Amino acid sequence: MNRNTTYIMPLLGLLAGCASATINLPTQQAPLVTATLPIVSTLTLTSAPLETDTPPCNDIQKRNLKIMPLGDSITYGTGDLSYGGYRNLLGVLLTTDGYSIDFVGSQKNGDGVIPDPDNEGHPGWRISNIKQGIDSENWLETYQPDIILLHIGSNDLRNGNQVYVRDSLSVLLDDILARLPKTYIIVAQIIPTRWGADSNNHFYNDAIPSIVAAKGARVSIADMRNILSKKDFLTLYHPNAGGYDKMAHTWESAILALGIPGGCLISR
Repeated sequence: MNRNTTYIMPLLGLLAGCASATINLPTQQAPLVTATLPIVSTLTLTSAPLETDTPPCNDIQKRNLKIMPLGDSITYGTGDLSYGGYRNLLGVLLTTDGYSIDFVGSQKNGDGVIPDPDNEGHPGWRISNIKQGIDSENWLETYQPDIILLHIGSNDLRNGNQVYVRDSLSVLLDDILARLPKTYIIVAQIIPTRWGADSNNHFYNDAIPSIVAAKGARVSIADMRNILSKKDFLTLYHPNAGGYDKMAHTWESAILALGIPGGCLISR
């Protein structure tokens, strides 16, 4: 072996080692690229909600909507006692609207004619009688109505002072709200007599909007001042079946205006 061969062989071995090291470099970088791909993909999938999803109603539960018809003989259904008053058609209308309803109260009228004859109508009663009944009989605590339909004041106006009747209504509403602060109260501007409204009726009905406005968002109005004509009365003070049906339509509109979804009720 000559001198040149002695130097060339180690040099070739060194070059071969360097070439091998260079070839292995790319295989060390590949895992860094592939490791980041699943993270980007996961974030994209979880951040895009489906537009077709129907969001659940927060704090809403499905159950019967408990309605207490509260008042005097007009609430009870006097006139045609076999008809059940405005509750006859109102129950049908609300069921068609998608509600599952339960009329509540200690009185019954229309039993055997309508599926739910319960109510809190008391013939001859004044506002003060209703308040005394609430205080002594615990109707509100017993039945826990979600909505109260209040048509009251007709008997007061026949013999009472206008201002006293107005103030009595305000006190009654305060009492109901103190006992059931989450209940909706719909106050009727009351129907007139068969011969129309007198000055007492006008004064009382005109005072109701300001009284209601002062009680908060859960108290509203059903305007029944001009929905009946003479032919809608069976007696001087009480509607016939057709008159009660007109009242039912007015109550329905007032209930729908509350915005409670059909079949659902805001939780207590």
